[in-house]
Amino acid sequence: MPRPQKSGPSADESYKLELRDAMSRFLPHAGLPLLSGDGRVRWTGRLLAMAAILMTWSPSATLTDRFTLARAALVDIYRTRRRPGASVEGFFRALTGPGVAVLAMLCEHWRQRLRKIAGEHWKIEGWLVVGVDGSKFDCPRTAANEAGLGVSGKNNSGPQQLLTCLFHVASGVLWGWTRGPIQGDSERAQFRRLLHLLPAGAMLLADAGFHGYELCKSLLGRGNSFLIRVGSNVKLIQKLGYATIERKQTVYLWPLKKQGRNRRSMPMGLEKVCEPLVLRLIELKDAKGRPVFLLTNVLDPRQLSDRAAARMYRLRWGVEVMWRSLKQTMGHHKVLSRTPERAAAELDWAMAGLWMLQLLASARMIQTGRAPTCHSPAQTLRVLHGVLTGRRRRRKSLATALGLATKDTYRRLGSKTARHYPKKSSQHPPGAPEARMATAIEKRLIQRFLAEQLAKSDAA
Repeated sequence: MPRPQKSGPSADESYKLELRDAMSRFLPHAGLPLLSGDGRVRWTGRLLAMAAILMTWSPSATLTDRFTLARAALVDIYRTRRRPGASVEGFFRALTGPGVAVLAMLCEHWRQRLRKIAGEHWKIEGWLVVGVDGSKFDCPRTAANEAGLGVSGKNNSGPQQLLTCLFHVASGVLWGWTRGPIQGDSERAQFRRLLHLLPAGAMLLADAGFHGYELCKSLLGRGNSFLIRVGSNVKLIQKLGYATIERKQTVYLWPLKKQGRNRRSMPMGLEKVCEPLVLRLIELKDAKGRPVFLLTNVLDPRQLSDRAAARMYRLRWGVEVMWRSLKQTMGHHKVLSRTPERAAAELDWAMAGLWMLQLLASARMIQTGRAPTCHSPAQTLRVLHGVLTGRRRRRKSLATALGLATKDTYRRLGSKTARHYPKKSSQHPPGAPEARMATAIEKRLIQRFLAEQLAKSDAA
């Protein structure tokens, strides 16, 4: 007597359905349709977003293979729906067209979702801390990429894209990014394009390279605070007499240009004189005992102690883990597209794939009572590979598998430094900033500036 046929999805199909439900938790219900009233549309917003994200998790080495695997998984997930387009060319046309608006919607939705799931991990020492950092991504040496993206001119490098991102420091999860061609762009310029994404009252955590009078002034004008590492290229002034209370750590950022004068003379008028920025210079030690200098606008140590600042800066290491996860673990150190438009879309959705991976893993860590930073990107990606390829080692639910994807807890006894690493850089850590005493000219100038401000306030 033949055995009755089992109804319902297979174990692997069920695993994919679990992934669909897990991803749907972080996809907006409105504005991202699964179906379209136009029969000609094969890539609706939801299908396009899910396929693009699944592609970034694929272990395949080519874009075509990544697309094939992602589309096959998508067909298994939505068996009763109309199948998406089978052409990788059509998929990338949708990605560079309506996909731009889809990605913008997802990013805003993910920022809102992170606020809700973070819970007690939203702030550090009472501060909402957002970090910033940048990285470069190589592109194929095609004529189109060289013309559209440019080359840096260093070490015979090919076309590259520069990407600067914001990340939520307490959870290590992305917050937003912008990217552009390597020529004519910089991390500082890209950060200015991201300023509108900083939440009100947030503290910016940045490494050396994101300092400068105008940048700090912009942050203060928006009501944001900052904690920025500075080096020997930063010139600071002490004992200027501008602040009401001058503590031991009080310094001023007041370049000559903002003083409205040259090096030796006093300006005739005060039209070009800008107010000095009253800041605080914190000196710490890194793990190797080397000095680290941090500049902040939080003047009162009771609001931000040196110890709290040290803890925040140590957590900045999370962005290096994030870059390693994207470039090495997920294999996106080099984009594969041969035109600038597709290279930009590929890099954007690689960041989206990383963001979704972080949300899935961090949310599961928080559900199990652990910190969101306890998840292992490599272990999480192995779980997602198992869903895509249908190669589960053990019959655990997806939630259980994600909950077990944690970092190693053993104590390392040896060094992780490779013995022979051909691209090892010889960069040295930033030196100490120059913090000199205010000159007699600067003290007279600031007194004139204060007197004029007082006169204007009395007249008002």
